[in-house]
Amino acid sequence: MLAAAVLRAEDVSFVLVGSAALWLRGEPVAIGDADAVIEPGDRNARRLRAALARMAYRPQEIPEARSFVRVPLVSVITSYGQVDCLLERGRADWQRLGEAATVIAVADVGVLVADAADAWALRRQFKE
Repeated sequence: MLAAAVLRAEDVSFVLVGSAALWLRGEPVAIGDADAVIEPGDRNARRLRAALARMAYRPQEIPEARSFVRVPLVSVITSYGQVDCLLERGRADWQRLGEAATVIAVADVGVLVADAADAWALRRQFKE
């Protein structure tokens, strides 16, 4: 979850989903990574790419921001753990997920966290 706080501190716009979102909402789940549905847009993609490059163990392996419109996700191993940036979900569901999400403080940074029902629905759709 610290990776999510760092991304938000870097002004990347996203909704935290997956097990991290569920845990922040009090659900008894184990957290394996941070799943972030990224808000579409060129400026946000550039901020995301720059933030990931600063956190990544292998920054040279992160695709250029301009390619983010064509790939479903970018997965990066950082010093805070794995971060999965769900770009396709952002293109498809950004508006809907954002409307129900609320801000929760993570390491003194306000992170937009998906509603528990949305996080569970995505988990069922993509994990099971």
